[in-house]
Amino acid sequence: MRSIVMRATITALLAGVALCCATALFAGKYATVVFEAEEATNPTGKVWYVKKHGEDPGGKASGKMLAVPKSEPGEKPKFEEVTYKVNIPQNGYYYLWARVFWKNGCGNSVYFKMEDEKGDSILGGDGTYNALHWVCLKETVDAKKNKTGDPLKLPLKKGTVTFVMGSKESATEIDQFVLTTDPEMYPANSYKPTPNALVKNEKKDAK
Repeated sequence: MRSIVMRATITALLAGVALCCATALFAGKYATVVFEAEEATNPTGKVWYVKKHGEDPGGKASGKMLAVPKSEPGEKPKFEEVTYKVNIPQNGYYYLWARVFWKNGCGNSVYFKMEDEKGDSILGGDGTYNALHWVCLKETVDAKKNKTGDPLKLPLKKGTVTFVMGSKESATEIDQFVLTTDPEMYPANSYKPTPNALVKNEKKDAK
């Protein structure tokens, strides 16, 4: 009887260890990269520029935001693109999230795409205003009406991938980006940037 109880106890313990290991593997199987919006390689300051953003009910900004100036009524902002060279840690389908701040429906979206990709996807187009919040890059259904569909799955390979963000509307502000292979992730507040997430342009020595 004692041996039966001992075998049952050992079996239960081994099952528990296996469950813990499986849980740990499951929790760690996703790849996530966090990078700051203001770390774009080529903002001119004329269209995209870096600004400070204070505290709001949705949490603190990570310090700085990349923004488009407010346009005069009836005028559209000038178009300008900035780029991000991101180090992708592993192959997979990634989802892109951006922490943003919109003042109204006239400034609630930007263009976003992978380098050399034809056309532009719309990032944003939601109705959450005057609060820092996260939006997911989705499939564009109607660009003119800012209509989007399901979250866009980005097939990325390990290595460096270049993303391009273009100005679209007035007074848009972008704080951070999250790239993740976790389809269930919904970011909250701000995150510590991933070390070496971005490939920085090397400065040429002055002659």
